[in-house]
This record gives sequence, C-alpha cells and structure tokens, in this order.
Amino acid sequence: MAATPGATRGLQHEIVSGAAENRFGSRAPAAFALVVLLAALVVAARPGAADSAPLRVVVLGKTAETPPPSCPGKIVNNVEVVPCRVEGHVTGFQVSAGGVSRPYEAPFDGKLVAWSITLARPSRADTKTTTDEVGFFDEFLGEPAQARIGVLRPVEGSKPPQYKLVRQSPLERLNPYFGSTPIFALEHPLTVLRGQVVALTVPTWAPMFAFNVSPEDTWRGSRASGHCASKEDIQGGHPQQGVGKVKTYGCYYSNARLLYTATLVKSP
Repeated sequence: MAATPGATRGLQHEIVSGAAENRFGSRAPAAFALVVLLAALVVAARPGAADSAPLRVVVLGKTAETPPPSCPGKIVNNVEVVPCRVEGHVTGFQVSAGGVSRPYEAPFDGKLVAWSITLARPSRADTKTTTDEVGFFDEFLGEPAQARIGVLRPVEGSKPPQYKLVRQSPLERLNPYFGSTPIFALEHPLTVLRGQVVALTVPTWAPMFAFNVSPEDTWRGSRASGHCASKEDIQGGHPQQGVGKVKTYGCYYSNARLLYTATLVKSP
C-alpha cells in the first residue's frame, strides 16, 4: 500500500509518489563497463561466435509496457484530484506485472550486473495546484530517498510466505535522479540462483510506484499480515536488510507496480 502527502491542501495522510529520460547512476565508469559487457554478450550470443557457448542476458521485471509512476499530484480548489503516491519502509517484488507471472524470479543461475528504477518527479513547493511532496515524504519516512536491490531465497512451505535475504546491493540515493530512469551498475555483481527472487528495498521512500493499473499487477511486501495499509503500518514498516535473516511477506497488493528492473547474466 502506498501513501500520499497529507498536507494543507486536502491531500490525505497516506504516502504518495513520471518517468523521463534514462540516465546512468552514480557509478559512471562501472555503467560504461556494463554497456561494453552487454555488447560483448550480444556478440557472443550470435551464431558462429568463437568456440564459446553463448551467454544469456535477461532483464528481470521488464514488460512490454511500463506504466508511469505517480507524482506530482494535482490540487484544484483545495481538493486533491490527482494523488501522488510512493512506497517506503518496505522490501517488495511483483508477483505479476503486465501479464507476466513471477517477473523477478531468476530463470537460471547467474550474476546481477545492474539494476534500474523508474522515478517520478514529486513537487517541491506549495502552490495553488501542488504541495511540497518531497518535504512531506522526507518528514514522514526519512531522507534522502533511497533504494537497493536484494536477492531473496524462498523458505519452502512457509505460509504466509517467508524469504531469506542472501545478498544485496549498496544503497543508492535517488533524489538526483527524480524524473528519470537511472541505471546502477554493480561493481561487485550479485550471485543469483535459479528460483531466487530479486526484490526492491526502500529504507526511506522512493517515487517509483504506479497505482490504479491492471488488477493483474500484484506485489508482495515485507509487512506483517493485517498490517498492510494504514499510515501507521507504512511508517512503522521495516524493510529486509539483514543478510542471512528471514522475513515474512504477509501483505499482498493489487492494481499497483513497483517500477524497477534487474539485469541478470547467465553463468557460463
């Protein structure tokens, strides 16, 4: 469940959060190396490439169409007509997205070499049509906006489902990339085994949330069952960041998308 700024102009006290041009993340040299690597993989995968087995590259979470993230919201006559929603204090992953089932489950053993996140551009000022969404989220969920990816191993037979965090990427500060889709190349690629899940962890908040989309767009969050939707549930949530620890994913949401991808290269 997302939240929206509950500010002076009729915005409700929930958490709230468009996408634009692609930009590389904070590790430009590593990002350039990633481009070179992916180009090499394409060459290696071509028929007749030098005596080596072709490597496979999959972008987990990529679908035919990506819905835009919400934000900024819009106010007319002190009434919120377009809400801005974000996610915060949670680790989550899509169960289905754009008609694709289990889009973040690794289909083979490999290495995560990069990840991306599609970010809205929340407003920063109180005007007749907007409110200071960035200031609201900073106060409500902490600052700055941050995210990372984590590799989860399902705990067999657990109900509600539980997952063990086996690896995670460094945290990335998102504020410089609002309104774009940054790509963060991993200096130390993360090992992923077939059947493991790549999740998005948001320790503070991130405007990468699309809502009012297809009911087939569903995701699971690291909140306890029965504590999924209220302001207190969101503000009091704890993302999964302890490597080796197990956490229950007791909340199941529909009509919403977490907008991130992860690039997986198959082990040779």
